[in-house]
Parts: sequence; structure tokens; C-alpha cells
Amino acid sequence: MRIMRSGIAFALLAMLLGGCYDQTNLEDITLALTLGVDVEDNELLIYTSSPVFSKEAKQKTEDYGVKATSIRQARGRLDSMVTAMTKSGKIQSILIGKQVLEQPGWFKLLDTLMRDAKMTVNSRIIAVDGSVADIMEFTPEDKPRLSQHIAKLIDTASRRNISFKTTVQEFHRQMFDKGMTPFVAELKKKRQLEITGAALLDERGKYATSLGLQETTLLQLLQNEKKADTSLTIPLPAASTNGQLLNNRASFYVKRAKTKIRPTFEKGKFVFQVKLSLDAAISENLNSDVQEEQIGPIIQAELDKEVTSLIRKLQKHRVDPVGFGMYARAYTYREWVKVKDRWAESFAEADIRLVTSVRVVGTGIMQ
Repeated sequence: MRIMRSGIAFALLAMLLGGCYDQTNLEDITLALTLGVDVEDNELLIYTSSPVFSKEAKQKTEDYGVKATSIRQARGRLDSMVTAMTKSGKIQSILIGKQVLEQPGWFKLLDTLMRDAKMTVNSRIIAVDGSVADIMEFTPEDKPRLSQHIAKLIDTASRRNISFKTTVQEFHRQMFDKGMTPFVAELKKKRQLEITGAALLDERGKYATSLGLQETTLLQLLQNEKKADTSLTIPLPAASTNGQLLNNRASFYVKRAKTKIRPTFEKGKFVFQVKLSLDAAISENLNSDVQEEQIGPIIQAELDKEVTSLIRKLQKHRVDPVGFGMYARAYTYREWVKVKDRWAESFAEADIRLVTSVRVVGTGIMQ
């Protein structure tokens, strides 16, 4: 019995020690957590940012940039500069300069990333308004490492419904779905790194236009993608007592939102009936002349105006991030299949009829 117990204990110990055979120390690997792609003088620039785990190092990140013709070729050059073995599949954020997005066929640059299963799920694609190098060289003292800072910015903005968390896998789906066009978060370096909204791409993946924060929130309402209570601010009629300091605004939380889209095909074009209904909880009213019972109709009228303006903007630039094409495919397939290869053109000519409905469900405790 004693021999059996000793044998079991030895076997368990051997199993635990087996994991130490091929261990890798953090100091011996380079984890590229942020990848940047930009263009300068018609040459492709690839940047990487990796954390440094050495106690002796004063800088806690390794940042490199090289000229290359592809991301895979750039890795070969970067391997000659880093101090440890490069570990792939750990990239959290892929920063793509707007000049790259304006190039035809730029999407092919992501081919090597598409072939890595971990990369497609974890990596966020982000459009950069400005120089990618400025962001890669940004080292604020009051923020975590750049890679962690950018990833958290995107995740938080997505949860707050002011931008998107578009992974490589999701972007691939958007690119090849003929019923919609791609969209990604947009980042800009000012005094700090700021999420400015979303970048919209056309059916070929080229940059088409950008949306501000409130426009991006409205887009998510149309997509039925509201993740949490969303805050919107609208203008109110001018107050006679307010000075120049105060803008006449009202803010409210969208507690519940539902968008219904029903397509038909009439007189040679697609017609979309869009019904957007939401519950609003008032969080701010800077115009004392507007009574609480009057705010509901004002919100509804302004919401109708802003969403209509957003839809017109999408049609003008021939982009369909809402996915109207998917509704057309589901409900009017016979007509949609005839135009699926030129859906952007058909969407631009479509008749979109919007009806909004707002119910005020809370005004706070102030009278």
C-alpha cells in the first residue's frame, strides 16, 4: 500500500514537472501587441509596438517601423531588430492610416493575418485619421502601455455605443457580404488619443466618409446594436432668458430602442419602411421655457431629422453599414439578386421612409 501511494505521488509530481520542460521566459519573447500600417511617399510603412519585460530596460515598450511591401515581409525585417524571439498571434490592435484605406485593394495586406485563427478573433481593426507614427510614438505618463490603452479605448467606446469593435474576422465578413459595407472605429491623435467615431468604407473596402460620435450612436440604433444605455443630446428652441454662455440643449438616455425595417420593390426601385421607436429618460434640460411634457415631441422631431440626415449621408457616399441590403435579400430576393453586384448603386437610389416614435419614461427628480 505504501509503495502504491509513493508511486501515485511520484506520477503526480512527474506530471507537474512536465510543463517545465519547454518553458519560455517572458524576457525571451517579443509580443507584438499593436500593428500599424501607413503610407509615406508611395511606400508602405509597417510599425509594431511590443512590451519589454526586462528589469534593466528604462523604456517599457519596443517600437519599430520599417518600409516593406507586405506585413509578412516586414516581420522578417523586424525580427532582425528585436531583442527576443517574436511570438505571433497576440496582436490586439491594427492601426491603418486613412491614406492606406484610400488605396484600391489595400484589404489584401491583411492576408497573412487572416490565416492566423487567433489573430482574426482578437485583433481590432482601427482607422487612423492622421499619422500612424504619431500614435505609435505616443507615450503618455498617465496611461497604461500603448497597446493596452488603445484596446481599452476601443472596447469602452463600443460598450458606450459611440464606436465599433471590429475584429479581423468581423471585418472579413463585412467585406464579403454583398448586403452591407464595412465600418471600423476611427482614432485620432490630438493632445490625447481620441475615438472620433467611425470610418465607413465602400463595397470595395475603400474609405468613403466618417461619422461623428452622435452619428455613430444613431447608426447603432438603426443596426439594433445598442449595448447599454445610450446618451444623446439635441438642440432645443431658443430661450428668451439664456445668454450666450448657455446653449439650448437637452440630453437623454435611450433606455430601450427597437428598429424595424421592411423592404418592398416598387416602380423599379427598393423602398424601405424604417420604424425607430425608443424610450427616453431625460438627464438634462438647459431651457427652462421648455416644459417636461413638451420634450417628448421635440426629441422625436429632432431624432427624425438627424436620422434622416444620416441616411441621406449614407446614400450620398453609397455605403450601407446598416445592412439594408441584407433586408432586401431576405424579403425581396428576386429583385435583390439582380443588383447584388452593384448594391451600393441601388441603395443610393432607394426610397427610405422613416417613422420615429419616442416615449419619455423618466425626467429625474427635479421639478
